[in-house]
Amino acid sequence: MDRIPLVVAATDGSPEATAAVIEAADETARRGAELEIVFVWEGSAYERYAGYGEALSEHVDRIRQEAMDVARSRQPEIGMRSSVVHDSPVAGLLEVAKRADLLVVGSRGHGAFAGILLGSVSLALASRAPCPLLVVRTRVRAGRPVVVGVVDEDSRPALERAFAEARARQVGLIAVHAWDFPEIPRALREPQGAETPYHRAQEFARRVLATVMSPLREADPQVAVEERVVQGGAGAALVSASWDAGLVVVGRHPSLHHFGPRLGHAAITLLHHAHAPLLVVPSG
Repeated sequence: MDRIPLVVAATDGSPEATAAVIEAADETARRGAELEIVFVWEGSAYERYAGYGEALSEHVDRIRQEAMDVARSRQPEIGMRSSVVHDSPVAGLLEVAKRADLLVVGSRGHGAFAGILLGSVSLALASRAPCPLLVVRTRVRAGRPVVVGVVDEDSRPALERAFAEARARQVGLIAVHAWDFPEIPRALREPQGAETPYHRAQEFARRVLATVMSPLREADPQVAVEERVVQGGAGAALVSASWDAGLVVVGRHPSLHHFGPRLGHAAITLLHHAHAPLLVVPSG
């Protein structure tokens, strides 16, 4: 019997976490998966005092139940459960992610309770989670295209996931490849009887994107694809594209050193400034 995929949503009761639970429920339905809602907290030294531990437990149970109610009202047919993990947010969620097919978190928490999800937590998870990580803000748009950042052939895992997401959502795909060139006067960019270095670099960028995209477009022709070549930084280009996106997908590239996975500048920029949910896909 095939294993049923598992989507894990982290909650802390904040509006961002509630948005993450809603998106996690939709992802669970799309994938034919099961949903687990997790509350991670380190606990408190005051738990040993009479009444305090009970109050904390009631607070956690209330947040878990509210999240379950939100998910059930959104997708009443999916299977779901909830759990509490007693650990630091990063360590606890990294452990849970080992058995998940997708981990969903809010962009940041409300700061009112131990174990909250802060921006620093989502950044650490994006760098180290063994499964794809979906970071959700409160602004989620249905029916909008999937945007994916493309660097080169190393972007293949992210691209494959972006195609799958576009197909499942029945939307188009926008592939963005950013390229850079030294600042030069505009007059030097204009062809003057012969192709300039600027235009050769621009054409090379177009060929890179077309070469990477070609086999995926052939394998998945039902997905409408727009190839977008943008001069400038990848982070700024993807943030701009995210304004009209339903989802942004980026890859987490293999580390070149022994310090662990490497999160690129574009992904970090998107974690702070994206206007749509961000899906970070391990690339190796």
